[in-house]
Amino acid sequence: MSAANRSFFMKTKGQKKQEIEVLSKKLPDSKITVFTSFSQAEKGGLTVAQLQELRRALREKKGEYLVSKKTLTRRVLNASGVSDVDPRKFEGSLGVVFGYEDPIDTAKSVYDFAKKNNALTVHGALFEDSFIDAARFTELANLPSREVLLGRTLGMLQYPMTGLATVLQGNIRNLLLVLKNIKK
Repeated sequence: MSAANRSFFMKTKGQKKQEIEVLSKKLPDSKITVFTSFSQAEKGGLTVAQLQELRRALREKKGEYLVSKKTLTRRVLNASGVSDVDPRKFEGSLGVVFGYEDPIDTAKSVYDFAKKNNALTVHGALFEDSFIDAARFTELANLPSREVLLGRTLGMLQYPMTGLATVLQGNIRNLLLVLKNIKK
C-alpha cells in the first residue's frame, strides 16, 4: 500500500480522540454491545446499501452501528473496566452495535441480518456486564420476545388457578346434588 493510500485510511489524533469520546459516551448507556466484523478477506464485505439496511433495522430497535478502530475500542473498554475483551483478536474490520433499550430485540436484529448477509460476523457481545461469545450470543438472539415470555408466564400462573376453580366448582355441584337428593 502506498503512503498516499495509507494516509487516506489513517485517522488524525483529533479524529481518534473524538472516536474515543463517542465510544466512551455510548458504552455506559448501552444495554448490549455487540462486536462484529463487516469486512473480511475471505468473505468480502458489506456494501454501503447493506450497512444502511443494518443501521435502519437497528434504529427501529433503538440501537446503532458504528465502525471503530480496534485499538481505540480496546482503550475505551479498558477505561470502562472491561478487561476480558480484546477487539484486536477479532478478525476483519470492527463494527460495534450499541443497543439502548431491549437487548434481546437488538440481538435478534443483528443475528437475523447476519443470517442473511454472511459478510457480517458476530464475535460476541457485552451483556449484563460480561462478555458472551458468538455461540452464547446466538442463544440469546433465539430467545422468545419479552411479550411471548410474559404470555407464557401468565399462562403458567393462570393454569393452577383455573384448575382450582374447576375442582371447587365440582365440589359445590356435588354438594348441591347431595342436598337435592336429601330433600327428595
